[in-house]
Amino acid sequence: MYKSLIAATALVLLSNGFALAAETVSFTMKASMPSLRDAEAKDSFTVGLADAKVDTTLKITCQAAQGGLISGTNESCAVTGNGALINPANGQKLQRTQYAGGWVVKSDGFTDGAQLSVNYLALGKVAASNGRFAGTLMLKPENPSTTASLLRDSILKKIKTTESGLIDERVDTVQFNNFTVPSAGLPSDKGCVWNGDMVYSYQTESWFMELTAKCAGKEYPLKGNMPFTETPNVGNQHQYDLTLTLPSADAGTDDALFAAPTGDADLFAAADGISGQIIMKESAYVDVEVDGQMDKLATEIDATGTLNGQNIPLDAVRSFSTIIGILARTFFGA
Repeated sequence: MYKSLIAATALVLLSNGFALAAETVSFTMKASMPSLRDAEAKDSFTVGLADAKVDTTLKITCQAAQGGLISGTNESCAVTGNGALINPANGQKLQRTQYAGGWVVKSDGFTDGAQLSVNYLALGKVAASNGRFAGTLMLKPENPSTTASLLRDSILKKIKTTESGLIDERVDTVQFNNFTVPSAGLPSDKGCVWNGDMVYSYQTESWFMELTAKCAGKEYPLKGNMPFTETPNVGNQHQYDLTLTLPSADAGTDDALFAAPTGDADLFAAADGISGQIIMKESAYVDVEVDGQMDKLATEIDATGTLNGQNIPLDAVRSFSTIIGILARTFFGA
């Protein structure tokens, strides 16, 4: 009787969309970056995003910016891929989305999101339709926006108060201006609109993020970081550990930007927001000059991980995972 009660309770939770894994998105990526050896070669990233309702595969192919006295080309990325909805009755994957297009990063960092589109195939009683990403990004601009500059200044101020000696003040910035990730194919998923900034600090090898996602008319202000670190006691492997928290009584200040991942404790007492870990197995290293300094970088990466939502809808977790996927060159490239 006790087992029957557990089974019945599980069925009720599943039928109402409250399955334990409902806020978890699995992330996989295989990256090949020959441009680190040959600037004219194209880099490719194959990204998989899977959750309880949607399974998506994206292929991102990028051309690095090329300079020249007569003519040059801007950095550009093409995106293709498709996504399937998972039938809750039998687990069958039903094709629903087709991705196409891409974007060009202008010399000032301006990137138009509307160049990337999604085609929704007819499924069941839902007719075929079309959608687009929208809004803009500023990817690693020479002159960051005011908000990005303020975030950068607060990060450098914190670093200088906690570390001594010569500080590496190099940073990369990414700004989101009403950047819209459309529905993954479910009628209930209306997509999410993102605003805010990300700053990568070379000193701490970490992304610092201050973002706001608007999904289904509700806003979710998220603040935190995603450090890039060597996996302890494992060779040729790095990892990203993401901690993005919603405002709370004990995490409502800039301290949330510098919150440290708590490891296994997150499994039992995770902060509200988005957390996760991506493990990167690396190979085929080359020496590359990055912003005037030599660094050893992998040209081949095999990544796996999960992103988890706590008191935040699956749509928001899925949308953020999609951003990491389509901006794979930003997060995993040079």
